[in-house]
Amino acid sequence: MTVHPEVIEGRPGTMVIESFVVDVPEGNTMDETCYFVEALIRCNLKSLADVSERMAVMDQTEPINRY
Repeated sequence: MTVHPEVIEGRPGTMVIESFVVDVPEGNTMDETCYFVEALIRCNLKSLADVSERMAVMDQTEPINRY
């Protein structure tokens, strides 16, 4: 997973790009495994968004230094 500062619809934002490889455990189907992994990642991204939004509201964010 990588995180990149971006301008989204004219506003500063963050783009998160995910890529993963998962072995399908014995006894599970590929669809079941993908569903589980995607749900887990979705939950993590939602948590990241919630924390980021709270920090922005509380003005606890640092400016992004672009190189």
